[in-house]
Amino acid sequence: MDKNYEGTGYLLVGVILGIVFTWAVMEFTHLKDKHNKNLKCVQGELYEEIRPNFYVKSHLECFEQRSL
Repeated sequence: MDKNYEGTGYLLVGVILGIVFTWAVMEFTHLKDKHNKNLKCVQGELYEEIRPNFYVKSHLECFEQRSL
């Protein structure tokens, strides 16, 4: 009877790994889209463009980078 179900364990592990891999790719894609924001720094304040030419003030800080 064990020989009849020999490949079932491999199939089950393959399906589980496939589901986990698909979930990880979907999460990475979602995070990349989430952090792909159009930010603009104006006079030391950070603004986020939520629609074309429509900016809101962000809670994040921005700063001027100066080279030495």
